[in-house]
Amino acid sequence: MSEAGQLSVNDRVLLHLLRFATDVPPTEFPSECTQAGIAAAIGISRTHAPRAVKGLMKQGFVDESRARVTGHERRMSVYAVTAEGVKTASELWRDISNSLLKVQCGDSAESMTGAQIEELVGKKKALAIVSRIKDGVVDMGKKQTETIRMIDDSPEPVEFYGRDDELRSGEDFLRSDSRAMVILGNRGSGTSTIARRLIQTHDEANALWIPLDSQTSLEEILAKLRRFAEKVSGQSTENDRALDLEESVIIFDDFFIVTEEVVEFLTTMIESDGRTKIIVTAREETPAYNWFYHKKHVDDETVRVLRIKGLDEKSAMRLLGNEKIEKDAFRRIFMMSRGQPMILRMLADGDYEGLKKNTVFTTEEARYLLFLKDKKG
Repeated sequence: MSEAGQLSVNDRVLLHLLRFATDVPPTEFPSECTQAGIAAAIGISRTHAPRAVKGLMKQGFVDESRARVTGHERRMSVYAVTAEGVKTASELWRDISNSLLKVQCGDSAESMTGAQIEELVGKKKALAIVSRIKDGVVDMGKKQTETIRMIDDSPEPVEFYGRDDELRSGEDFLRSDSRAMVILGNRGSGTSTIARRLIQTHDEANALWIPLDSQTSLEEILAKLRRFAEKVSGQSTENDRALDLEESVIIFDDFFIVTEEVVEFLTTMIESDGRTKIIVTAREETPAYNWFYHKKHVDDETVRVLRIKGLDEKSAMRLLGNEKIEKDAFRRIFMMSRGQPMILRMLADGDYEGLKKNTVFTTEEARYLLFLKDKKG
């Protein structure tokens, strides 16, 4: 591995591809994962890219495959980091995070650590910037602004198991031209957790989290949008500016029973032009008259709908925390809980009061489920 200020071409390619590492292989790869895309992204000639990726493949850090690529009709050769590649690239980034780099910001020059660059723009942007290092100098272009993350109202990150298809759909949406995605499921199915996971993996995007309930007023929403737009743009602005921000996501969480003016506003949002992505977590049992989108929005792909069901059996067992559970006991729990993460998490925590308060189970059923959870085969 080279010194932080003198990264080799292979190091730079590895850092570049780390940006696109995911738990779930995408159905369509960005052009930056092709040889031509790699060369353009890190600023090397196209003749150097094949040599670099072949060297990384020989080391077991990168895999080659044929896949669909955004903007191309034919399948192309694409490159992705392996598990060993992620480990090596992450170690390299840790070293860079603690090293001082010469940084050019517009007309000014200064020294910054990789960690400071990451704090300023988010990890994925930082990886992109550092992978373009030339002659020991990191060029950040125009003065970078801090990534804005107004997500204090989002749920705390929790253990996350399964949901490969759902995460893949979310990733596809964020790369698409669709305006909004509705993550739809029953209460406790994990819609908020999936939305939280998506923005957690996209730390380079500005994000605003707005919880909804029957008391949420349109004035509250507009005030939050205005503050978000002002923080991102760095100047006083109108709330509708929040709908046209580059690399920004707004999450409306727990759409269920809301006021008519909020419904109408969300309809206006999804029909407006703008670059900001909109994610809405919603309950299946939402009354028909309360929906803000219609069939035409789905048909023209303005809105994508992601329906969430229970976890698969393997993921449910891991969340339950007793992988040695008796088979029949687990089968009964899985059938009664329908794989709902909220119920499984309360069982794992032994939360009897939570089961009584937040589920439809009777007192006897809650006790029975807790009894089954501790049975071992």
